[in-house]
Amino acid sequence: MPADGQDAVDVRIEIDDEVWVEEVERLRPEALARLQAERARQEIESDSSGLPWKPCLGEGPEGTNLAHCVKLYVPVRREGASAAPYGLVFRLSRVDAGLVLRMVAFGERHPTNRRTRSVYERAHYRLHGRYP
Repeated sequence: MPADGQDAVDVRIEIDDEVWVEEVERLRPEALARLQAERARQEIESDSSGLPWKPCLGEGPEGTNLAHCVKLYVPVRREGASAAPYGLVFRLSRVDAGLVLRMVAFGERHPTNRRTRSVYERAHYRLHGRYP
């Protein structure tokens, strides 16, 4: 039992194949972003303990609404993670008697090309059916 007297909560991590295809496999096989995402998935699936989850903003500066979402900077567990170019966004949901983090989006965190949607905009679209 945790020191604060509360029971520990087990949270599963799920990466749906359809979402993975749409978010990661849309990229060329040799693309750095895709290679980084594939490496991150291996890390997540092999040992999810101690992952450096960060909360997403409920209301983001781009007009995004990512309440109940968390993100991982990619590459995962990298020193100076805030400089990581890519991100994965997961949404926390209650299922049965437990919790699950489901992958929502992958992409550039702060793209320099104005026509490229950020991972946060992609996540907003997936959750709300429209871009902010």
